[in-house]
Amino acid sequence: MSISDLVHFPAAVPSKGMEPNGWAITGLPANFLARASVHVRSGVLLGFPAEVRFTPIRFHWDLGDGTRIDSSTGGATWAALGVPEFSDTATSHIFRSTGRPAVVLSVVYSAEYRAGAQPWRPVQGTLTIAASPLTVVVSTAATVLVGQDCTANPAGPGC
Repeated sequence: MSISDLVHFPAAVPSKGMEPNGWAITGLPANFLARASVHVRSGVLLGFPAEVRFTPIRFHWDLGDGTRIDSSTGGATWAALGVPEFSDTATSHIFRSTGRPAVVLSVVYSAEYRAGAQPWRPVQGTLTIAASPLTVVVSTAATVLVGQDCTANPAGPGC
């Protein structure tokens, strides 16, 4: 069985996000996040009740500026990674110019099927599902004088 036989078993559309939410500063990392999980769809396959299990295996980001990120994971938030905001991650990107690029996430799924209580069997090929584009506002930023010493309070505004 090949992936083209699964036309009546739609894989879930992945969700996407980024840090900071919807915007980026030129010269600083923006962190992209994808959410896709193993899921099962039920239906009829070749005239018999069946289930298809989709497993995400690759995450592709087209960053709208001619670059791509390819990853085996969907990434993680800065907080989950235990790193400060604007840290470089496996799924981050530094935009070099201002603009409003449309960032597109595509997730590659492998599939398995089973009929009744039979064991899971692999499906030949993979299926790529794209999420709707995420428009990122990329701007510049300039620091200003702050009310505290950034050495004493590195988390203060402007530090």
